This record gives sequence, C-alpha cells and structure tokens, in this order.
Amino acid sequence: MRTPRGPPSRPALLLLLLLLGGAHGLFPEEPPPLSVAPRDYLNHYPVFVGSGPGRLSPSEDADDLNIQRVLRVNRTLFIGGRDNLYRVELEPPTSTEMRYQRKLTWPSNPSDINVCRMKGKQEGECRNFVKVLLLRDESTLFVCGSNAFNPVCANYSMDTLQPLGDNISGMARCPYDPKHANVALFSEGMLFTATVTDFLAIDAVIYRSLGDRPTLRTVKHDSKWFKEPYFVHAVEWGSHIYFFFREIAMEFNYLEKVVVSRVARVCKNDMGGSPRVLEKQWTSFLKARLNCSVPGDSHFYFNVLQAVTGVVSLGGRPVVLAVFSTPSNSIPGSAVCAFDMTQVAAVFEGRFREQKSPESIWTPVPEDQVPRPRPGCCAAPGMQYNASSAFPDEILNFVKTHPLMDEAVPSLGHAPWIVRTLMRHQLTRVAVDVGAGPWGNQTVVFLGSEAGTVLKFLVWPNASASGTTGPSVFLEEFETYRPDRCGWSGGGETGHRLLSLELDAASGGLLAAFPRCVVRVPVARCQQYSGCMK
Repeated sequence: MRTPRGPPSRPALLLLLLLLGGAHGLFPEEPPPLSVAPRDYLNHYPVFVGSGPGRLSPSEDADDLNIQRVLRVNRTLFIGGRDNLYRVELEPPTSTEMRYQRKLTWPSNPSDINVCRMKGKQEGECRNFVKVLLLRDESTLFVCGSNAFNPVCANYSMDTLQPLGDNISGMARCPYDPKHANVALFSEGMLFTATVTDFLAIDAVIYRSLGDRPTLRTVKHDSKWFKEPYFVHAVEWGSHIYFFFREIAMEFNYLEKVVVSRVARVCKNDMGGSPRVLEKQWTSFLKARLNCSVPGDSHFYFNVLQAVTGVVSLGGRPVVLAVFSTPSNSIPGSAVCAFDMTQVAAVFEGRFREQKSPESIWTPVPEDQVPRPRPGCCAAPGMQYNASSAFPDEILNFVKTHPLMDEAVPSLGHAPWIVRTLMRHQLTRVAVDVGAGPWGNQTVVFLGSEAGTVLKFLVWPNASASGTTGPSVFLEEFETYRPDRCGWSGGGETGHRLLSLELDAASGGLLAAFPRCVVRVPVARCQQYSGCMK
C-alpha cells in the first residue's frame, strides 16, 4: 500500500492506530497532561543570550550566537557557539539573566575561510562552529571546531579559557559541516569519536585517538559496517564504549531504504588487527538493532533514534532511556523505550547474521561456523591471545565480514514506556531524574519536542518483577523557548530547534539550549498548586 503524501487526518489516524492494536488490545491511549503551565510563567526564569558581565543587552547579535554544544561541569556551564566559547556560572541564579564570566573568541583564520568559499560553501558556513566540548581532566576542556570546513581541536583551561599547548587536527574528531551530527567522549585518557572524516561527508567513522594506545578506526567505505549513519550518543560501560546511532539497514535490502536504530560497541583496550587483516582498525566492532515497538499481531516499530540518556540505575538495573520517532513518510509518532545494558551486552554474545551472496537474504550464522575465541571479544593478558593484534586471521576476517548481530536488543518490558502519536512536533530530546519526589525514590522523564515544548512523565520501572513498566502518568506540559529573549521569529523552525535538554538537579532546573539562547526552567512549579507540596 502506498504511503499517503500528506499526514493523515485526525479521524483517519485514530482509526489506523486502533487497527494497529490488533487482537491484543488497542494502541496505548494518550491522556492529556494533569497540568499545562501558562505561557507567562517563563518570564521569571533566567536565560543566556550572550550577555557579559555588567551588561544587560546581548554582547552580539543573537543570530551570531549559533549555539552548538553545552557542557555542565558542577555549577559551571560552558556554551560553544559560532566562533565563541562562553563560561557561565550557574550560581547564584539571577532572576532574568545568565551572563558569561569568561569568553573565548576562536574564529577561523582568513586563509581557511577563503579556501572554504572557493570550495563552494556559503559565508555563514565558513566559520568555526564548536562541535566537540568535553572535560578532558579536572582542569582542561577539549574543544573542536568545524573551522571553515577544516576542523581543528585544542585544549583550554577550564578556569580562564586560555589555550594549553598547540592546536591539533580535527579530522575524524569533528565534522567538517556544522550541520552534521557527531558524538565524542573521553575514557582512560583516550578520545572516542563518531563523525565523518572528509569534506564530502562520505566516510563515516568511529575513531579512537590520543591516549597511549594505537589510533583505530572502522573499516572504510564498507556498507556492512556503516550505511549513512547518523550518530546520536555514546556511553562508557564496563570494558566497552557503546555508540547509539541510526542508519540505512543493509539486512532489509529487498525493501526500499529502511532506517533502523543501532547500538555498536568497541573494546576500550582494542589494539587493532594484524598487518594482514584489520591493521589500525577495530577488531571488536559489532552492532545490533534496537527494538522499540508496540507489540501486537504485527509490531509497530519506532525506527528513528533521536536521543539517548547516559546510563542510570533504575531498580538496580543499569539502564539507558531512548527517544524514537517514526520516519517522516509514516504516521507521526514518538516513543520512549528503556534498554538494560546487561541485555545489550548479552545480544553481543548471541548469534551473528550474514549475507552469503549479494542477492541472498540475511540469515543467522550456524554456531559451528563461528571461530574460537569468539570474534569481537576483548583480548587481555592471561587469555589465549593477550592482544587483539595476535588474533588469528580467521577470527579477524570473520569479524570484518560479520559486524551485525542476529538478535535485536529488546526494550525493557518489550514495549515503549511512553507513546505519543498526536503531537504537532516530534519528540527529540530526553532527560531523566531518577531521584525525584519528596523521598528521592521516583523516576521522572522529561521529553523535549523539536520546538521546545517539554512533556513531564512519572514512570514506574519496577511495576512488576518481569521488568515491565506500569502506566506512566503524564504530569505536565510546558514551554521552554522564550521568544521575547531568543527571538520571536526564531529564525524559522531552526531557530526554535531544541539542541539539548539537561537536568540540573542541584538547582532543581532544566537547561534547555536553542541556537540563540539557553533557558533554565524549574522542573516543578509547586507554588501554583496549593496541594502539591503536601
């Protein structure tokens, strides 16, 4: 059946959702929030628009902020934009303004800008957009900028924003194009990045550099490893780094382009392969599908991964929460699924999937055809092979040609914890408070739409021993975008776009970042409700 060009009407959408429920009950209902905050409450909350010490007006045109990254370190907020990096103290909170105490101006040099323009890029693109902003150690920030499509990285003092040492190349650490998604994290002194390594954004890579181990990357131009990935998040857990992304699924090659969500992992101690196979490349890279779907006679999948939290402890389980949406040509909808990291790890111990020939369908690899020790495992001293570079060619060749696992990672409870299908804007951001409520024992999930509307849910992760969640309660809906400070027009939809949503538990606030401002909004408005505090 052809997908209609426009979005279905509301009655048609409801009918379709009812049909999707199948015989096992209806599609999850969507009750309205218990409360909707009035628009004017936002006027009381602080906002950052580029103002400096002693200044009330923005220090430059708000259009020029072009915020890309925010990083909170205790009570300090670092904001990376276009050509500038700001240091903002979150304490003491002022009523209406967040001002920077330090500002680093870091423009591209004229020669880089000229080369960028000669390659056909617009003047607004040929600037230095901060795309990587990390804490390297207790006193050092590691920052990378797109630098007029010639990425560069540098270390800066956290306190003074003064440079520490020389700049280094940003290739494979930072995208060339500010519009491209990328993720980065430090672990054990090593930088793990997922980005593109070239001007044309053809060569997607997971890359390890710096530190005391060899530089490693994923295999180049191999669609079994990556097919047009969009990187969303990375977490460190145990002896691995896990990368969450979406890509075009090679295993559904009999269909048109199908986007699926993935989790991939690499061993932190990977030393690369032998001079014959996978030299200077990962020997531990494996990937699996993330399954976020509404069960029924025919599963309804939310395939497009939008955002992932860090690892949090829920009921004693190490869990990440993830927001998914449907493809743009499908029924508009968003869902939140939770994944137990122990279940994620278990899938990587399961069966591999393979395609015997370009025309054949993908099938599980029989266990007796999997070499030993198991491909993709972490080599370590005391094992049969004390380093990955010592693995036999048979193992290295297998992992090179079989990066995909057969099983998908199941979501906790085998169903989404939250589903929203009747919203005007897609849900694209998530923050979770696992210590909410008067006794710090409740879990509250904040979901941000692309336009800055935030939905607040109470969830019960331990509703039953099986791990299924009980019903979530839709507590509140409120806005975070301040048009009076961030711009009424918002620069079109892109100006309103919510870049990040972070819980600042110490102040009981949410930090919502947009291209032209950062707004701090409290997680609760109890003063409006006399019975709330009781």
